Amino acid sequence: MIVGFNTDTKYRNEVFHIQTEDKGINNPTIETLVYHSGEILLSRRISYGHMLNKGDKRDVIKNMMKTQHDQIIQELKEGKYLHLLSLDTQIIDDRPLDELVIDYFNAG
Repeated sequence: MIVGFNTDTKYRNEVFHIQTEDKGINNPTIETLVYHSGEILLSRRISYGHMLNKGDKRDVIKNMMKTQHDQIIQELKEGKYLHLLSLDTQIIDDRPLDELVIDYFNAG
């Protein structure tokens, strides 16, 4: 088992905790969990079972873990998972404030 990664990242005033870990030889899986407000928002798993018969795989597995961890953080910062937030915290309209104000006055 390889030591994983833990990162807290903030996106649009929401704090997310991203945790990536190796499940070990008996369950050759890299798992990344994203937590928001103490609940699991999403998970991603990838198997490395096809590598078990290879020699020194530690560096390759560590690189896979880092790549998956960083990819989830990037997707999070791109807003890919905002739809998974509860409606009371979800950003509904993503336009700049000046556009919202102009639309408000034009509608009235």
